[in-house]
Amino acid sequence: MLLGTSTPVTKICVSLTEDTTEATLARMAGLAPVADLFEVRADFVRDLDMGALLAARTRPLLFTCRPESEGGRWPDKGGPARRRLLRDAVERGFDLVDVELRSGFDDVMAAKAGRGLVVSFHDQGGMPKDLDALHARMGASGADVVKIVGTARSVADVGRLLAFARRRAREGKLSDAASGTPSRRPGLVALAMGPLGTPSRVLGGRHGAPFTFASPEAGREAAPGQLPARTLAEVYRVREIGPATRVFGLLGSDVLRSLSPAIHNRAFARCGIDAVYVPLQSESLAAFLEALPDLGLSGFGVTRPYKSEILPHVPSVTPAAAEAGSVNTVVERDGRFVGLTTDGDGVLGPLRRRLDVSGRGVAIVGAGGAARAAAYALTRAGARVTVLARRAEQAAEVAAATGCDHAPLEALDKRAWEVLVHATPAGSGAQPGILAVPASVLRRGAVVFDMVYEPRETPLIRAAREAGCRTIDGLEMLVAQAVGQFEAWTGKTAPVEVMAEAAASAIEEVGS
Repeated sequence: MLLGTSTPVTKICVSLTEDTTEATLARMAGLAPVADLFEVRADFVRDLDMGALLAARTRPLLFTCRPESEGGRWPDKGGPARRRLLRDAVERGFDLVDVELRSGFDDVMAAKAGRGLVVSFHDQGGMPKDLDALHARMGASGADVVKIVGTARSVADVGRLLAFARRRAREGKLSDAASGTPSRRPGLVALAMGPLGTPSRVLGGRHGAPFTFASPEAGREAAPGQLPARTLAEVYRVREIGPATRVFGLLGSDVLRSLSPAIHNRAFARCGIDAVYVPLQSESLAAFLEALPDLGLSGFGVTRPYKSEILPHVPSVTPAAAEAGSVNTVVERDGRFVGLTTDGDGVLGPLRRRLDVSGRGVAIVGAGGAARAAAYALTRAGARVTVLARRAEQAAEVAAATGCDHAPLEALDKRAWEVLVHATPAGSGAQPGILAVPASVLRRGAVVFDMVYEPRETPLIRAAREAGCRTIDGLEMLVAQAVGQFEAWTGKTAPVEVMAEAAASAIEEVGS
């Protein structure tokens, strides 16, 4: 039951991290509908019964016994026993067997070469410097699959890894075309561990990876950064990603919990668009800009804290984004990136469904990119806007850029306003339980709009409801601005109801 390689589809390999054979068998049965193959992690299982696992096999099985030095649990000093275990796995007929390049187990490699040998290399400290040389060494071992895994210390590491994988795939195709005959060369699985590495786990199909690794569920990861199998299958649709798939994403410093991938990927699927949307977590804007040429993006969203910072780095910016001093969407047009903002639509749309903003007093709490975009849009819609922030100089800067008033946050209860827009992270998953403004300043009958969408009921929304205010949660804004992004990227009418349903389902899963 060797994993087939004739169809260029990246399959989902679920890493089984249970500590007993019985629990491993139960996982295999439960995840059979979503998994294409299973990785049996022998270094996790206390009472390993190979015969029972093979007898219950309904999907190809990859046998792995990872040593501590490469991120596993098997003691490094237990090399002889590990060698015997791997030889046994080969002889018993596991479909694939993983042998580390640095193991020295040449006899095991020779016994499995050509019949499902995975040769792996794991760097726990960073990303290997010379990926091409490492790949050549591993390919010379007789590998059917070369698996290179590094640790992403920067988003630039992720870009370099993805560019390497695409280059290897392109060179292989050119070689085949020149010879007129497909050559036998190993498949390549190239992954970046850690929170920055998510794109590498999703985009394997862009370079023909035979499979990518998934966890059985959140909290059961075999390696840092693994995504649950159902997320890879249902949200990212990794089996449908190929070399022509367009890649979009969300740039930010804390985007792994974002609902945007669920929203945009559902919209792409509904409209039959060959595209995928991934989180682009970055430790700095400079690191992202370094990685940008290697990431192969057709466009991306921008969120905290880079909405204003990215402005001078985008070759062309729409007048609205330039005046607002904030970019939340970057789209490729005629070979160059253009920056724009849909945050204003995300604020105005939900508000206009409740009231006419013209002539209304609006207090915006916050002075970041989202606050700037909201101030710009509301001011031009005729609202009387005041920006309030703990740092008065930031509020003054936003006010000067957008043509509105400003005040220190403590003056909120003294200002005249009918609408309160909250544009800080207070009360979000990153800053849970924090009430952005004192409950005492909330006014019965006013509209309170919290841009935070996770959790859906923030401390501010709860306090506002108790005070008799009308409330708008951040999910409504998220969908409204996502609609504008989708249409800018694709040129198609956004499936608004589908996107709203995707957002609501995703937030329920986060809360469950």
